[in-house]
Formats: sequence, C-alpha cells, structure tokens
Amino acid sequence: MASIWTLFYCKDKQNKQVDKPAIFKLQSKQDTANKKATQSIFDEIAEFDYSDFHDLKHNKSYDMFLAGQIKLPTGQVVCTDLMHRELAWPQSWAINNGQYPVYLYIGLEDDFAGRVAYAELVIKAEIPKYWEMSLIPEELLADSFERKTNGMYPVENGLSCFADFETFKIYEQEIQDFYQLHKQGNYYNDVLENLFKENRNIPTSSRGEDWINYKPLKANGNIIMFGSGYGDGLYPRYVGYDKNGNVVKFVTDFIQLKARTEH
Repeated sequence: MASIWTLFYCKDKQNKQVDKPAIFKLQSKQDTANKKATQSIFDEIAEFDYSDFHDLKHNKSYDMFLAGQIKLPTGQVVCTDLMHRELAWPQSWAINNGQYPVYLYIGLEDDFAGRVAYAELVIKAEIPKYWEMSLIPEELLADSFERKTNGMYPVENGLSCFADFETFKIYEQEIQDFYQLHKQGNYYNDVLENLFKENRNIPTSSRGEDWINYKPLKANGNIIMFGSGYGDGLYPRYVGYDKNGNVVKFVTDFIQLKARTEH
C-alpha cells in the first residue's frame, strides 16, 4: 500500500437534517436490451453502460471475494474516500437495517490484474431490473459542482469504503479524538496500516493489502474498506433495483472510467 496522507475534512453533520427517502420513482431512461441508462442529474445528462457490472457474480473477468458482512443499523449507506471523507452522506435510498455481504471484484485481465475493479453491496441475491447512478439528496450537497457531479465521489487517498451513516459519523469522531491525543500522529499509519498488511495475501488474486473489515471502537456497526483500483480519481456509484423498485445491489466502479479514457 502506498503511503497515505490525511486531509482533515469533516462537515458538521449534526447541523443538517437527513430525511427519510421518498417513495421510489425511476429517475432514468432505461435501454435494457443494450444495458444502458440515461439519467438527468441537476440539468446534466449522464449516460452509462452497466453491462460489465450487471451480473458481476458471473463475470469471468474478475475474481469474486467476500470482504465481510456489513452491519447497517440505520440502513443508510455511505460510500466515500475513508480518509478524505468528502461527500460522506447517505444515499437518496435506504434499506432495512441488518447485515449484508460486501464483495470485492479483483481484476484478472491485462493491466488491471490484482486491483479492485468493483465493490458490491448485495441486499438481495438477484440481478437488478434497472440501474441508476446512486445519488445523495441535493439538499445535503454544498454547491452546484457537487450537484452536477452527484452520483460520483472523489478519492484522494487511494481508498474507499462502504459504511452505515451512523457508523461513519462515529468513525469520523474517532479520527478527531485520535488527533486530539496524537498531535503529530497519522491515523492511517498508526491505526489502519497494520490491519491492511494483515491481508497482504488475501485473496491470492489481489495485489495485497487492499481491504479490511474495520469496526470503530465505539460503533455497533463496521466499515468495509478497500483500495480504489489504480488510486485517486472521481468514481461513480450505482444502485440496482428490482421490478418493484426495491434496492437489490449497490456498486462502486473503479475500472470503467479508466477503460473509457484509454479508448
């Protein structure tokens, strides 16, 4: 794992109201035959092809690895850079509280071999009927740039994560408490690095030291942390729904933007 620097970023989440998600309504145009979707996000048109991650379990380009069961006490899911922590807000949808498996998909081909291409939270073991970019409620976003790029999040430390919203707030407090006690410390180097090193050979398809299942000391829930492909970038989040509008999959993608750039 490359050395990680910590950018201390924390919005005052106590001062913003996080409302319950509204009743499901499809926000995109679906081309299910070609596995493509078109979605309007803050007057910007986003188009994406979901064929590569539509059925990851059976995609032979990746090694499927169970990183652990994630406990979601509130059912509100955060996906963000675990050190930079920008846009650490819940998605516009929520699921029933409980424990759900998180899978990492390790590249097996070409120059992506050994790196995390996708992370997937499985709510129900079925292939989604519809896919959309997973958005954060607009009222939680700071400015027009965040609203126009909603559905994506910045990674500046080469690491991402899935967590429950309440668990992540406890994790952020844990980081603040650490720096109160260790003015010259580095949270990643002093707390997380050795945990990543323990997974240097797990799974064997991985480049190593690329994930941990972390439980903040004062939290009931846990955080699944994982490497973001080739590192820093602006990465998308996708949510998959069944025919009735129930969330069945949540995916973050670290490979497709690189593939589009190369072409």
